[in-house]
Amino acid sequence: MKTVERRSPCPINYSVEIFGDKWMLLLLRDIMFEGKNSFLEFRASVEKISSAVLTEKLNTLLKEGIVSKVTSPKNASKFLYLLTEKGIELVPIMVELLTWGSSYNPDGGPKSLLDQIKQNKKKAINGLQDKLRSERHSYLENPIASF
Repeated sequence: MKTVERRSPCPINYSVEIFGDKWMLLLLRDIMFEGKNSFLEFRASVEKISSAVLTEKLNTLLKEGIVSKVTSPKNASKFLYLLTEKGIELVPIMVELLTWGSSYNPDGGPKSLLDQIKQNKKKAINGLQDKLRSERHSYLENPIASF
């Protein structure tokens, strides 16, 4: 895989170069919290990302090893985007953003997940990560499984 030229070796710079715009975080939200994994599902999100921008952002996530791209078992011409372990490790960060955002914008957010986070944040994060790993493992081990 081609390496990306970075402006500096700073870890915050590395993160900003990957996640420094709204679309990356919204794609991660869709995968982690909403269970979306196909191009058309991402396009259907309320924020209305364009096809060109979506393609660019998915390619960046692929190049960075945050998602992998697999063929759908239901439709060979459709691809699914699954979080890699590197992507699953972002769950705690996304939960923090979700928690912070819901504190100042209480009208949105997945209420059941927010309730779980309020009760036991660590357990909620671990549960979400386990679910994502299980779904990924299930799909990769048995491509005929429902996805």
